Amino acid sequence: MDLYKKHINRDQMLKTSDGKEMSAVTVISAVIAYLKGHLMDTIKNRAVDVPESEIRWVVTVPAIWTDPAKQMMREAAEKAGIVRNQLILALEPETASMLCKHLPAVHLLSGDRTDKVETFRSGSKYMVFDAGGGTIDITVHEVLEGGFLKEIHAANGGDWGGTKVDEALEELLESIVGKAAFEHFRANDIPSVIDLHRNFEVKKKTYTGKDVGTKTTLTVPHSLLESFTAYNPGKPIADAIEINHCSTDVEWKRNKVRLSQKKTLSLFEQSLKHITDHMSDILSKPEVKDCEAILMVGGYSECPLLQDAIRTVAGDIRLIVPSDASLAVLKGAVINGHCPDTVSERICKYTYGIHTRFSFRKDGYDKYRIVDEDGEIQCEHCFSILTKKGLPVKIGISSITKSFTVGYSGAKYITFIMYASTAENPKYVTDDSCQKIGEMTLQMPDTSLGEYRGANVTMYFGGSEIELTAVDIHTGRKISACVDFLG
Repeated sequence: MDLYKKHINRDQMLKTSDGKEMSAVTVISAVIAYLKGHLMDTIKNRAVDVPESEIRWVVTVPAIWTDPAKQMMREAAEKAGIVRNQLILALEPETASMLCKHLPAVHLLSGDRTDKVETFRSGSKYMVFDAGGGTIDITVHEVLEGGFLKEIHAANGGDWGGTKVDEALEELLESIVGKAAFEHFRANDIPSVIDLHRNFEVKKKTYTGKDVGTKTTLTVPHSLLESFTAYNPGKPIADAIEINHCSTDVEWKRNKVRLSQKKTLSLFEQSLKHITDHMSDILSKPEVKDCEAILMVGGYSECPLLQDAIRTVAGDIRLIVPSDASLAVLKGAVINGHCPDTVSERICKYTYGIHTRFSFRKDGYDKYRIVDEDGEIQCEHCFSILTKKGLPVKIGISSITKSFTVGYSGAKYITFIMYASTAENPKYVTDDSCQKIGEMTLQMPDTSLGEYRGANVTMYFGGSEIELTAVDIHTGRKISACVDFLG
């Protein structure tokens, strides 16, 4: 979840529950290296001769991650020993969508909870709701001729996944045993913390919230009660419950905690509210109004309580939950590895542009007014837009070209600094919404043409990268650079 942060760099650190820190790239690359090694060992043990050069690796990431977070994942995979041209970085809702679209027929659970066989026809629009542990990813696709997918609403969402419910459970337990006791438990018995969440995960996937009077029983580690006793000598756990909660809502006997329907529902409250409010907003958008179905994938999507909450918001839109929803992203990633170009068009998540100067104008571009080397009044630090947030771009095809001239007649080079902005129409690269993502310099040693020299800059959208190319208008000299989102 730390990679969901908007501003990260190569020095990003991750912290364990006991306070230890390590480089995020180091941690992620170690995990990927282990998985890679495990696969190669399995292949070897089965006496199958598959050289690494013939393997295409697919690493999935949440669609709502920022570009720097995605680049960090790619670099971690390369550090783990995966060759760059054998690596695909795939967006999780897209891979899940491929599973349900690419297979000739897939058994799905329809809105009335009956098994049917469905396929997505050309021209149909559907929403992909990917509810994982950490993030909720929501995007809307349209099926094109030939089976290609077109994104018609940019991927969005938030950190409202299943871990939000886990956090609510931890807050409940902490309110009973006390902050110091709970932190001691988390720091000194990590395996039991993991077991606690695994036990709760099973409950989440089956909880309906409909059985009035039925209590939810959770197995809690004995070490948590020991921690409470150590920090509260002579105090019964029942007294702590009575102080902070109604004893009819929470019961604690030995290693069992029983929660009332009301208390259990409260654990889901914040997660469900964020999700339903956000989905209601998306469904009100004009481009989404003819959406025919909502495809629910990810482990959290298996929760009946979440399904009912989505069904309430969706109205007449069909709700579809594939069997093994928690594996939809994984299985779809395999399909993506064979058909990496299935998604042909995406919505631009940012406004991209070049740091430049504008001639002085009285329309607001006067914040950084200067007089340049040729005596002309200029405005510095301006954001020259190449493409705007919210516009469609064709993957592998779309390119945008714009012309730029030298800053002054004696300049022997042009430096192009690329920025991304969360705003639709940023004016200056110094705006809070802007982030520097790349830089390249085109040498122009011949100054005989003075200020009448320039270059055409083209931005090319690849599958998971953006390439910037600059060509000298007069000499044809060309330079290229892939955008570095980590600075």
